[in-house]
Amino acid sequence: MTTLAYALALAAHATLLELDASGGDLTSLLRLPPDPGLVSLAAEVRRNRGADVLGRNAQMLPAGVAVIAAPARPDRASAVLSALAPALPEVLKEVPAHMPIVADLGRLTGPSREFAALTDRLLVLTRPRMPDLVHLEGLAEAVPDAELILMGRGPYPPGEITAALGLPVTAHVRHDPAARALLEGRRHRTRLTRAAAEIAATLMEPARA
Repeated sequence: MTTLAYALALAAHATLLELDASGGDLTSLLRLPPDPGLVSLAAEVRRNRGADVLGRNAQMLPAGVAVIAAPARPDRASAVLSALAPALPEVLKEVPAHMPIVADLGRLTGPSREFAALTDRLLVLTRPRMPDLVHLEGLAEAVPDAELILMGRGPYPPGEITAALGLPVTAHVRHDPAARALLEGRRHRTRLTRAAAEIAATLMEPARA
């Protein structure tokens, strides 16, 4: 999920905002220092919610992606997201429409689920296999605007999944063994980046229009 979010941010020239209450992955995957990041953002928005508050708390990667990473420890991530929750809607209202944001909400648990209502489009990544799909039962009632992105192979076609879960399938992305190299900065053109570019072109840009 984090890898696809990174690829989408790369394709859309967006800021990647990690809002995963179960703990962030970006600091370890990208070998980032903990600050600036979500902790510094939560501290600053208590006194300043200007248009550039996200930029001041982001780290710019060599690939051109601005990243605001969450703490890796679940308890710290959940605590900082709870602290950020009251201010985040106002913060996002200050962001210009031409500056897209890709938010990684993780498994939509705890505070992360509250942020789903703030998104223009909510994309849920899952594999088209029963052990993964069973966890999405009831999601259509809880988050009716969610859309599915299928990752890898499985026995269930998109139409059957939509009929069973009541959620549309927006894209089907093939498994990409080179995705790890993307996060490590060793490759920027992979199967996943091509798929992310297609998703960004068909979903994110119209949503911001």
